Amino acid sequence: MSVHKSVKMPDIPVDIQAYDNSDIAPIRRFPWLTPRHEILFVIGWLSLFTLMSIFVSNPFMSETSASASPDYAHVMFLHGLLIGMVGLMALLTCQILCLQSTHTRQWITGGVLAATILAAVGGIWDRSIPGSEVAMWTQIFGFFALDEILIVLLVGMVNEWKINAINTRTIPFYASFLAAGSMLVAAIMGHLAGWIMEFGVNAPPALGNFSKFAGFGSGSDFAAALVGSHSHEMAVAAMGLTVLLLSVQFGYRSLTGGTKIAARIGASMIGFGVIAMTLIYSIAAISQWQIPTYFVNGANGIAGDDIVTGVFVMGGGVILALAVAINAIIKHLRLPALYVSAWTWILSFSMVVIGGFAIEMHEAYFGAGDPAAKGAVNDAVFTWLHQDIGLFLLPAIVLALIAAQRLISGKIELISLITLAGVTITFIGGIVFVFLSPATYGAGYIVTTLGLLGIGAAIAATLWYGAAGSEKAR
Repeated sequence: MSVHKSVKMPDIPVDIQAYDNSDIAPIRRFPWLTPRHEILFVIGWLSLFTLMSIFVSNPFMSETSASASPDYAHVMFLHGLLIGMVGLMALLTCQILCLQSTHTRQWITGGVLAATILAAVGGIWDRSIPGSEVAMWTQIFGFFALDEILIVLLVGMVNEWKINAINTRTIPFYASFLAAGSMLVAAIMGHLAGWIMEFGVNAPPALGNFSKFAGFGSGSDFAAALVGSHSHEMAVAAMGLTVLLLSVQFGYRSLTGGTKIAARIGASMIGFGVIAMTLIYSIAAISQWQIPTYFVNGANGIAGDDIVTGVFVMGGGVILALAVAINAIIKHLRLPALYVSAWTWILSFSMVVIGGFAIEMHEAYFGAGDPAAKGAVNDAVFTWLHQDIGLFLLPAIVLALIAAQRLISGKIELISLITLAGVTITFIGGIVFVFLSPATYGAGYIVTTLGLLGIGAAIAATLWYGAAGSEKAR
């Protein structure tokens, strides 16, 4: 039997307040393992792991060009960060969507710990495949824990829907289910790619037969197709779930009039985009089908999957976040975490979609990975910027702000203000870095670094005041 208590969230109407069990441990044998403690642990763990990454690879030089072969060691190290991010997302999903099943929360609680720790620890030493067997299998067990999290989350959401629980008859709930399902599909692609890289495409022979039937020239080609679809789908599906959680947390159910219509349109766009994206990447992963390019003009053109993910998932997120933020402004609600989250999402959209489309429509200059192109250096910086900052860091900051809103009350204004400064400076520095001054240690590099230090300060403040809240909760 699950136990919930109502929580007073400052300036959020009563009718949209979620049940708060952040200080109730779902596993009775471990009373200290509350959602509050685990959320703060994951944020802290990821922060330390991020600092460690500086010694693994200079984050501003991790991408030599858009066409360079991925560095396996760096990619697997990065998975140590991304798996924890998904774990944080799952914990917040349980809270925000009010998943009441004790079993759901128990399995996700245990799964998040296993996935976060094992994927990160294994990622430190997983340097080659084959070769790093112990580290690789440590990380694989973390990946399996991620699968368990997503499966349990999907089952838990279905059970909530069956009993007509709170939030279940809303578009964000349905779209969240689709996003979680898409993440599971992407995870399976990653497993299959890893299997081929470790054991070869002919183990078992039926896999090799399918590879030949699909037209792949080698196991490496098949694995590359799987990896490409896996990475693109996982990142965008996680972004979709993030902005959907934002909308529910900050008042989707209280919307009326034009903001309600706009929010429904935005959430529907995300749901449609997730379905279309999943189909596109699933087909591309197991066949020789080439995703078409549109608005072609010589070497210039925008990839079809970028249109789907950029316009529908990320663009729908902009509409959804703005609708919720405008609703709060109209109702004079003091929700700095909402406003900064919406702003952060807009910056992510601008960096990834607007910036990406601008570069794709000027490929003759940027080169799409061609080292001889005039803008090759700029393109390499953008490859890093749109991936590590636009797709990964900024959505993670939105999750951190959502967590801060739920767990910290008195200092949310301060945390939001520091975050606002950090993300804005990072965005400005990133644009300068890509389009004006791509030189290492130049103006763009320095400004971006200052912004990232500001973001780090915001995370540190979240952990500090979150820990203080944990002590009061006791």
